[in-house]
Amino acid sequence: MRNWVLITGCSTGIGRALVPLCREAGWGVVATARRPETLSDLPAGEDLRILSLDVTDPVNIAAAATACEGLPLKALINNAGYGQVGPLELLRAEELRAQFETNVIGLHQMTNAFLPLLRREPGARILQVASMLGRLSIPLAGPYNASKHAVVALAETLRLEVGEEVAVVLVEPGAIQTAFRETLTKAWGDLPERARGTRYETILARYLAVRRHQGERFAMDAERCARKILKALVAKRPPRRVTIGRDAFWVGKVKALLPAAWWERILRRAYGLR
Repeated sequence: MRNWVLITGCSTGIGRALVPLCREAGWGVVATARRPETLSDLPAGEDLRILSLDVTDPVNIAAAATACEGLPLKALINNAGYGQVGPLELLRAEELRAQFETNVIGLHQMTNAFLPLLRREPGARILQVASMLGRLSIPLAGPYNASKHAVVALAETLRLEVGEEVAVVLVEPGAIQTAFRETLTKAWGDLPERARGTRYETILARYLAVRRHQGERFAMDAERCARKILKALVAKRPPRRVTIGRDAFWVGKVKALLPAAWWERILRRAYGLR
């Protein structure tokens, strides 16, 4: 019998890249997305199940867990998420709440719903996809920074609590070539209108340019990132943390070495906040 893995957020990016890689490695994959029609082009096979899954919907999560009860589920990859951006003083409480509902509460609900299934399989593991922004923060991404810091804390705590039964792997990618940056503006809503006439009007335009430049210069291909995650998935002794991308590695090192005032000055200048 093959081992099975459930992956959230498979419509694009890292989640989408993981599906064929896991299948090639001999795993059965439960590929999930809020809109399952986005997965209709995946080649059918006995090693693939497609489920509609909204990680903010407890009823939907429970139904997904029930659908997986008959599978030898050996891994869960909590990958679903999005980035809410904007200056904190213009951010509405409901926008921060929505960011946490998907990136944090949704991840937590998925973990708790599938832990009983994972405990049945020796060597089972949970991979929690955070970000390099779970270790440091950048301007104008406060909600996303905060959500990924929370994911890091939840993963480290979960490892202490259940790590001897089910391994917990924290995945910390840097910039990845995905549709993530395109979704930034979709999450803005009427933020540009709120920013009009304030110091943030030009800063937001600069922010998009900075993120685009960083993506072109530093971003890793989603498939290369997925291969790093697959390595942790199949490892006999799964790692505690997987840092993916040169930017994720070196930015953390630089931040640790520089005086805080210097680090903050660099970020303010880079994002036009001086």
